[in-house]
Amino acid sequence: QDAKTLQLQQVSPNLLQARDLELAVPGTYRADCEVVAIRSFAPSVRVMNSKQRPRKLSLSGSDGLEYVFLLKGHEDLRQDERVMQLLRLVNTLLVSTDE
Repeated sequence: QDAKTLQLQQVSPNLLQARDLELAVPGTYRADCEVVAIRSFAPSVRVMNSKQRPRKLSLSGSDGLEYVFLLKGHEDLRQDERVMQLLRLVNTLLVSTDE
């Protein structure tokens, strides 16, 4: 069964109309680099077929890249953050062993 798609125009027209924000794409800020700002949001949001039905939202950054975020409600996200920290550490270690 495929994930359901919501049109951003129906659920948040203001977000869909937001353009060239003076707001960094979450997770991209680095003190020694130019800020990657949010340029725009994708016109649709996917609702995933899992117990909590998280939403998958895409946005465009000022660097021309697409960034995808998983939005979850009614949950404690601290455990998810710890898992992400672990995966970033593993990725860093794998890259450093390749060199």
